[in-house]
Amino acid sequence: MLVHSVIGLAVLAAGAFALETLGTTVGRLGPELWPYLGRASLLGLLLLSVPTIITGIADRDHMYANWHRSHRAKLILSLLLVTALAGQLVAMLVASNRLSAWLGAGVVANLVIVLALAAYGLRITLGRQSFAPTSYLPDMKRKPPVDILETVAAAAAAEPALIDPSEEDAA
Repeated sequence: MLVHSVIGLAVLAAGAFALETLGTTVGRLGPELWPYLGRASLLGLLLLSVPTIITGIADRDHMYANWHRSHRAKLILSLLLVTALAGQLVAMLVASNRLSAWLGAGVVANLVIVLALAAYGLRITLGRQSFAPTSYLPDMKRKPPVDILETVAAAAAAEPALIDPSEEDAA
C-alpha cells in the first residue's frame, strides 16, 4: 500500500511546484503555502520510497523465481528516484527559497519516474490492466499443453498418507 502514497506525493509535489511557479491562489490557499507543501511532499516521497523499495524486493523474492526485465527496470527506476529526490532536497536546502528551473524540472521528472514505476507494477501484478502483456502463459497454450485436471487426477489417485498420533509419542 506504500506505493499509493508515493504516487500521491509525487503528484502533490509536481502540482505544488506548478502552483508555486505561477503564484496561484486556490480558494483561501495562497502562494506562501506552495513552497512548504512542495518541499514537504518531496521529503515524504523520499522517506516513503526507501521502505517501498525494500518491501518490493522482499515481496518479489517471495513471489517470483527470477528477476524479470520488469523487476530490474523497477529497481533501477526506484534507485534513480531516491537519488534524484535526495539531490533535489539537498539542493533546495542550500538554494534560496525559490525553486530554480532545473529543480522544478526535476520535480516533474520525479512524477514521470513514479508513473513509469506504476506502469511496471501494473505490468507485473495485473497484466490484463497494463500497457503490455505479462510473461504469464496460459497452461493450454504451452507446448505441449498442460491440463491441470490430469495433474490433479494423478495426485488424487495416490493413497493418502495417514499418520497415527498415538504412535508419535512412542518414538
